[in-house]
Amino acid sequence: MTESEVKALLDAHDGLVKACLDSSLPFAVFVSAYDGFPQNYALDGHEAVSHEERAILGLFRSRIAFHLKVAGVLSSVCADEEGGNLLHAEAERFVPGVGLMRLRELAARYPTFEVGGQ
Repeated sequence: MTESEVKALLDAHDGLVKACLDSSLPFAVFVSAYDGFPQNYALDGHEAVSHEERAILGLFRSRIAFHLKVAGVLSSVCADEEGGNLLHAEAERFVPGVGLMRLRELAARYPTFEVGGQ
């Protein structure tokens, strides 16, 4: 993947997060559109085969780290109707409203959508 391709992916997904946070994109639509990012694009560097690819990903490490945190939040969201299931609570799963709240908390902690120290 080229530097411009990685930047375009991050910019697009930053836009999705912003649209969800400002309520112009419903949370359920956001989750669907986010669609496994950034793991589905192998942006963690594990599949980078060349030194050049690893260097490109390194340029965006802090932005990728933010999106890995977003993906972590989304991975624990369950459907509203499943929210009362005690097994979900034990597995630390939560309803979409809580997911949106956690996404807002994450964005408040990292307002530039970058995680420092990565």
